[in-house]
Amino acid sequence: MNRKKALTASFATILLGATLGLTSLSAVAQDNDPHAVVQATDAEFSAVGKSYNVDFGDQKFRLDFKSARQMVFTSPDGKNTATVDIDVTPIGNDVYMIYWSRRPGQYVVHVDDFRNGVAYTNIFLPDGKSSRRKGTLVEIK
Repeated sequence: MNRKKALTASFATILLGATLGLTSLSAVAQDNDPHAVVQATDAEFSAVGKSYNVDFGDQKFRLDFKSARQMVFTSPDGKNTATVDIDVTPIGNDVYMIYWSRRPGQYVVHVDDFRNGVAYTNIFLPDGKSSRRKGTLVEIK
């Protein structure tokens, strides 16, 4: 398929999606991009409605997953709490990559293995510093 036909087909797909009332044109775009990262739905994300204690040694938090799009994290003393929008990508076997940003320039990417209780974090700070840690992930019953 030449480039003009491919662009026309992509436009037609997006236009059809808009006509059918799809809530997100990015969902249509993902269907056309073999490299797009799939976002988990609430039904696909096993942590929805659950809370976890995460322990990275000198950093400990409680994570409350409200949906596959929102999480609340809280410090052990309860003084540091924030509700953040999250992007959840299923990797497999109850393992997910979870991304959020708490403030401009600060980015967090977790790879959380809920089945085995292991969390990996990559934190990027506004000053350019970063931190990578491995810790435990324990469901709060």
